Amino acid sequence: MSFSKRCKKEVLKKQSINAMAELLSVVFFIGSIRISNSSYKIIFKTYSNTEARYIYNLIKECYNYSSTFEIKDIENEEKDRLFTVIIEQSNISEDIIEKSYGFFISNDVDLDDVAFDDIKSYLKTAFVFKGSINDPQRGYNLEISVQNINQCHLLSECMDIFELNPKVNNKKDSYVVYLKDSDKISDFLAIIEANKSLFELENVRAMKSIRNNINRQTNFDKANIDRTVHASVKQVDAINLLISEGYFDSLSDDMKEIANLRIDNPYASIEELGAMVNPPMSKSKVNYRLQKFIKIAEDL
Repeated sequence: MSFSKRCKKEVLKKQSINAMAELLSVVFFIGSIRISNSSYKIIFKTYSNTEARYIYNLIKECYNYSSTFEIKDIENEEKDRLFTVIIEQSNISEDIIEKSYGFFISNDVDLDDVAFDDIKSYLKTAFVFKGSINDPQRGYNLEISVQNINQCHLLSECMDIFELNPKVNNKKDSYVVYLKDSDKISDFLAIIEANKSLFELENVRAMKSIRNNINRQTNFDKANIDRTVHASVKQVDAINLLISEGYFDSLSDDMKEIANLRIDNPYASIEELGAMVNPPMSKSKVNYRLQKFIKIAEDL
């Protein structure tokens, strides 16, 4: 099962944030109304058993009513089963329709006047029925697809209430509101109470951070080694030139000592060379003498 499906399954099986707000949001996203003999039925269709059970339980929680639950096998299609939840009671359907007209999704209202739990419920259902999230092992991306510019603006504004700063991509037949910042994706998962998925994402982020730190340290150490080896080769070449030109014997004893130590320990750092001298010599003094070899060799 993909990370996206696991995340959706997690939030669908948790206690609702606000059952009525979630039910009205589900009606907005996948509900349809059927009128027969002046009575209303609300119908929900999905290919997910988990989604269908979630809708059934929301209706039960809001109205203490057991809706009709149908399962239909489908042949020669990508999905093998269609799940349908039907509210047969006209009075319940009418009440939901009336509440839907007053719900903030269907009205141009100031979101500052809307309860946080209502907005959270809307974001939760938008993600479940219209969204997806990448496996954090492969990158960070959470997106929700909506049909028109008004829905796009509403979704973006709801996310901005929680300072998520979403981006928008205008596709041919839809708008995609998305998050690519891992911190913002974590915040979104916390908002919809996907705590287990949030923990999994944070664990991946931590492991990636550790690997990146190790790689940076490895690269840093390698660069230091490369610089040390390059400098050592140049220093040894200079000392050997002084020896071959007969200039070595004219050097002071401390210069000769450093020269011999460098030739015997070509991969040692300047600090390590200083520790080998008796008495020990500071890095600056060792470096000064090694650079002096190079200067003399260049003059020769």
